[in-house]
Amino acid sequence: MNTIAISRLVGSDAGAIAKQLAVSLGYDLVDKAVLQGTLQQYGLTRFGELYTSPPNLWDLANTKNLEIVSMLNDTMRALAHRGRTVVLARGGYVALNKYADVLHVRLHAPFDVRVDRVMARENIAKREDAKTKVAADDKARIKFVERFYRCKWHDESELDLVLNTDIIPKPTAESWITEALRLQEAKDGRPDVQLAQKTRVDPLLLSAIDEAIERRISI
Repeated sequence: MNTIAISRLVGSDAGAIAKQLAVSLGYDLVDKAVLQGTLQQYGLTRFGELYTSPPNLWDLANTKNLEIVSMLNDTMRALAHRGRTVVLARGGYVALNKYADVLHVRLHAPFDVRVDRVMARENIAKREDAKTKVAADDKARIKFVERFYRCKWHDESELDLVLNTDIIPKPTAESWITEALRLQEAKDGRPDVQLAQKTRVDPLLLSAIDEAIERRISI
């Protein structure tokens, strides 16, 4: 079964949609906690800090940062290899854009809508505080992709499905993503496509992923 890689900005309702997709499809959900748990098991503990840090001109010259991103890419490929997974992709979705058995989805919504959602979800009283928080989160996510993958966040040419969750309600989004997944899977048998499920992956990395997923489930 194929992998769903979801890219998003904060307040797009992607977390709720990804969780429901995983439940309805019987897939594993891989979020920030699972990715960090996998990286930590491999001895790399700075991914969260790196992802949320402000732009730094020296990041690309930092060997440790490049090592972390390389490990993230390996983890993404291992997730796609195992399949049956919904990944909130944390920017590493770019590492999977050549695989035909990965469905690339982006969920977005207008800035003000996302601010409203973050205010409600996190009980933020002042709208200006919420706007600052959302803007900072957007900047960190976008800069991470642009710094380490040399591609523009707003370039949607490699995505399979882009949904505005201000217009498309969550149940409809889940239904459309599921249908797109089924249509994609019907084409996986073509001889000219590259499949992540047929690539070689370090079994120790797969084991680390399984353990991180099991820890999240048991919490």
